Amino acid sequence: MKQPQEQHRRALRGLASFVCLAALALAAQSSRAGTETPPPLRLTLAEALERAFSSSPVVQARRAEVRRAEARLLGARTYPFNPELELATGDRQGPIESSTDRGLGISQEIQIGGQRRKGIATASAALEAARSSFERELRLLGASVEQAFAEAVRARELLEIAEADAELARQLLRFSVRRLEAGSGTQVELNLARSTAGQAERALRLSESAEATARNRLAELIGLPADGRLGAVVGDQPMPDDRMPQLEELVPAAIRNRADLAALRHETASAERAIELSRSLRIPNLRLGAFYEEEERTDEVKGIGLSVPIPLFNRNQGGVAEAQAEAERLSAEGAAAELTVRREVADALVQYRSAREAALYLRDLVVGTLEENLTLVRKALDAGKIAASDVLVFRREFVEGQRQYVEALFEARSARIALDLATGRTPIQPDSAQESLP
Repeated sequence: MKQPQEQHRRALRGLASFVCLAALALAAQSSRAGTETPPPLRLTLAEALERAFSSSPVVQARRAEVRRAEARLLGARTYPFNPELELATGDRQGPIESSTDRGLGISQEIQIGGQRRKGIATASAALEAARSSFERELRLLGASVEQAFAEAVRARELLEIAEADAELARQLLRFSVRRLEAGSGTQVELNLARSTAGQAERALRLSESAEATARNRLAELIGLPADGRLGAVVGDQPMPDDRMPQLEELVPAAIRNRADLAALRHETASAERAIELSRSLRIPNLRLGAFYEEEERTDEVKGIGLSVPIPLFNRNQGGVAEAQAEAERLSAEGAAAELTVRREVADALVQYRSAREAALYLRDLVVGTLEENLTLVRKALDAGKIAASDVLVFRREFVEGQRQYVEALFEARSARIALDLATGRTPIQPDSAQESLP
């Protein structure tokens, strides 16, 4: 009888041990899963723009302004006055007997100057102004993201150049050490190679820092923390367009497309309609009512009443004057803004033309990639066809040429972004622009 019980105890102990081990394994697996960090993101420009438009607090704030303008239009469309009900009761004391008087009345204030219609027109123009301001904020954000993305691409490409340059400097240092050990080199050559390697390593560290800083700035714009979650940007700097736009076609397009100019136009229209609304408020509203009164066991009185204020003193003079001043201010600001837009377009076009020509010129002169040129230099050095001092000259020229080319492409891209923003052509996502608009 004891043997089956002992076997049963052993089975239970084995099962308990298995359960404990399984629980520990699951806990360890869960702990590892909880501590695992997601891989760094690799984003294209389109993906960066999508994240920015969906998570930017600036966009959320401007979207709330549109909602507020929609609420004001809803208020303008709603009739502003509710009916008023009046109830009255009182005791009447007579020489012989007393009685109770009762009264019931209802009244309604009625607008007769078209204030409601004009208020709706004013609120509608204000809503259009809010929508245009929202669109402008989207374009500003899009331009900022494009600029930050271009800076991240430039920093990445400069880092690649610095890495290639540092590797060549290391190889040159090893070559100089071997030459000195073999008796064919000099200490001066070795010291120069060491100095060159040190400078290249310093430039590499600075490039690494600049590349991380550029990624962090882009991460901030698209709503990501600056903790290295944004690993890299995917894409290259585009070549400038072959066709050069002309000022005569850009300025009219900017006047038509700039959402900030459209916002000022809508605000001016809203202010002009507000003048009409303020003038209509000079006309007093009517109050129409009906009443019923009775005296207990005696008389009943029924009738209607009409009351209207006499606009003797207050004819809304202050409101009219304020609305006129606001319309004049917005009209002047609109004219000044249009002049500013014309100047911004002209300046952006000049900068784009210069940057574009420089990029195209360097494209034709900087032949071959840095890696190809440095490979040729290394082969020539190993074959003894050039001296180590010549390698330093070639290295400096090739590296500087590639850096200048990267900077030229970046400057052309930045100028194009500024030109698109000045002309109101910065691309935005249609869904984002219309998300909060009816």
